[in-house]
Amino acid sequence: MKYIFRLAKVIFLATFFLIIGCNKTEKNTPYFLKDYQETFENNPREAALQWFDDARLGMFIHWGVWGPKHAEWAMYNETIPLSDYKKLAKNFKANNFDAEAIVNLAKSSGMNYITFVAKHHDGFSLWDSDYSDWDSMDYPAKRDFLKELSEACRKNNMPLFIYYSIGIDWTHPFFIPREKYVYARPNYKETPDYFLYKSPEDFEKYREFCKNQLKELSTKYGDVAGFWFDTLGGVLANDELFNMQEFYDVIHQYQPHALIHFKTGATGTEDVLVGERELKSISIHYQGDDPEKIKIRQLADKVWNNNKFKKAEIAVTSQGSWAWTPTNKCRASNELYAMLAHASNNNANLLLNVGLKPDGSIPKDVEKEFRLLGKRIQKEGYPILNKKGWKALRGEDVSVDSTEVHKTAR
Repeated sequence: MKYIFRLAKVIFLATFFLIIGCNKTEKNTPYFLKDYQETFENNPREAALQWFDDARLGMFIHWGVWGPKHAEWAMYNETIPLSDYKKLAKNFKANNFDAEAIVNLAKSSGMNYITFVAKHHDGFSLWDSDYSDWDSMDYPAKRDFLKELSEACRKNNMPLFIYYSIGIDWTHPFFIPREKYVYARPNYKETPDYFLYKSPEDFEKYREFCKNQLKELSTKYGDVAGFWFDTLGGVLANDELFNMQEFYDVIHQYQPHALIHFKTGATGTEDVLVGERELKSISIHYQGDDPEKIKIRQLADKVWNNNKFKKAEIAVTSQGSWAWTPTNKCRASNELYAMLAHASNNNANLLLNVGLKPDGSIPKDVEKEFRLLGKRIQKEGYPILNKKGWKALRGEDVSVDSTEVHKTAR
């Protein structure tokens, strides 16, 4: 009897600790990688890449305090002083931003992840940041939009990428001046008092700020699918100042599975090759004989060669511009499907952008065409993913979205 009792006790304890162990593993696996559990245990990022290869289509969201200007580059293009730009932030209420509605639209449209612009080039953070008061919680909106979206994503099993502008920040005191990169700052007639960069040592203060925010984004918002960095040109022109690998390492310290997207690449260690409207080296956008452009071209082509045969993603607009404008309308669903097919032929996912209206609402025409796209996908399936001849297409004339009139920094 004692032997049977002891045996039963051993079996009970073994089962108990097995269950605890399984629950622990399950808990540590990101919610969107449950189907890739075995791979995740051995190589978290490989599991994420397998998931991403299956994901096919994502939703890109551009939206911010620039809304009334209908242009995310308004501060730069119109050389708006920060004091005036802050008036836009004070009027930014976003009463109709509905994270649940956004996620539901993405699911209905056949989209399997969302990439949210959390900080664009104006430096305004759409979350409650401990490292800045230039954010949505410290202005009249009084909301953490990233938190709302991340919670809705988790609830609906929708993976979330966080877009973070690291290569341009027009408002941070210690970001580089125009002399180091023409798009680094608006071309003000007089240098604003808050531009405090004097030497390369000052830039470390900006790098520390970014590291702190990236740690914050990697620890406060649950599992993230990855980070989507922008812009690349200034980073390549000043690669010794940025040292991008350190930022990647900060993220992977807390989220080892997180995929790194940084256009066609800054270091060659990125996980996914990203094209903006096209899938080519960004060197084609930096023509000229000045040293800055020569350096960008040389490094861009070098890293392109390291990354060009990686899994790819092509980011495109559905409305012709990244930001919502009252004049631009969403492309018809058959055009959206054609862009998806074009990307698929290049072994690439399609990241389809929607510019939310200034109040945070989804434009009605976008909702209509996206849902029609989803119905077609549900009926016909996704276009065939080219897994045989795609390598021959990399770097060729792979333009998926030709609506860009004025080229912006890549």
